[in-house]
Amino acid sequence: MPKYRVDQPITLYGGELILTDAQASARVHSLEQVKKGRYTIVQPVQFKIGEEIVIPGEPDKALAQRVTRIERKAGDSNGE
Repeated sequence: MPKYRVDQPITLYGGELILTDAQASARVHSLEQVKKGRYTIVQPVQFKIGEEIVIPGEPDKALAQRVTRIERKAGDSNGE
């Protein structure tokens, strides 16, 4: 799944994300763990500039304007 760098502060209101343990622990009240590293948003979550998140599927147009896709290099893990 593609990884994205946040270019502008964003708030997400629903869906699933793949996050690091540190990112998830800071938002534990807004997420429900589906499996290790994968979370469902149950309350709005915010991300600041520079954070990296994995979004299953393609972001909508509004979100795509606020994030940049990070191209994987050969041999890199995709966050799953």
